[in-house]
Amino acid sequence: MTPTNVEHLKSYAVRWNNLYPLDRWYRRKYNIGFGTAAHRELCQINILLEYMEEVLFRESEALHLNGIENEKELKDGIWIKERINTAEEDELFVGLSNIDLTTIQY
Repeated sequence: MTPTNVEHLKSYAVRWNNLYPLDRWYRRKYNIGFGTAAHRELCQINILLEYMEEVLFRESEALHLNGIENEKELKDGIWIKERINTAEEDELFVGLSNIDLTTIQY
């Protein structure tokens, strides 16, 4: 059976979104339709840069909010916190424990 034009369009849309996963995020953010003139003028590198900027600002905000929370806890007398990710910390400890200190040159 020969694929229809609709099947070709679906296949094209799937390939496009697999190739450029941030494209849909950007189009949703700015309300740009797929395949429109505005969409065809977009540069995928600029989309990537905008996404990276967005992630960096979120990380910076989270770091800042975490710092404020830590400050509040210190003012409240909370100096020692319970371990949150013990498996990750244990893995790090095992890795550090296996370092041969005799190989370190001063």
